[in-house]
Amino acid sequence: RFVMMIRHVEAGDVAAVVELVRTTLAEFGIVFGEGAETDVQLEQLPGSYTGSGGAFFVAVDEAQVIGTAGLALVEPGLFELRKMYLRPEARGRGVGQLLFDACLAHAIAHGGKRIVLDTTEKMTTGIAFYERNGFVRDDTQRRAPRCSRGYRREL
Repeated sequence: RFVMMIRHVEAGDVAAVVELVRTTLAEFGIVFGEGAETDVQLEQLPGSYTGSGGAFFVAVDEAQVIGTAGLALVEPGLFELRKMYLRPEARGRGVGQLLFDACLAHAIAHGGKRIVLDTTEKMTTGIAFYERNGFVRDDTQRRAPRCSRGYRREL
């Protein structure tokens, strides 16, 4: 049985969030902490996101963090979707959609006009998910050196 909830990240989740992000990046040959300053910001959750008008959500199954998604406020009206990762056993079960829906609701409720993200072409499942959710390719949105693709979605 799959019982899961989406909630705002808490300080007690930080170690689990960092570990999930670290192991997911490793699947794609990316080293946590290299090529993106956003990795380090995870260690200061939730304040590193909420302090600037963003939000960070976790999917929790029986007290275990199985998914993450953050929304950082870049400038008024512009949010960046970050750190959307799922444990392998959570993939393909609708968890990512629920996390994204929470981020989308936050962006809309806080005056968002656009959501952007960057990723690597290796993350083909993630790219397909973003495109299904209305994102269009826009490589001007690439911020991290380790990312090879950018996307945007108007709200």
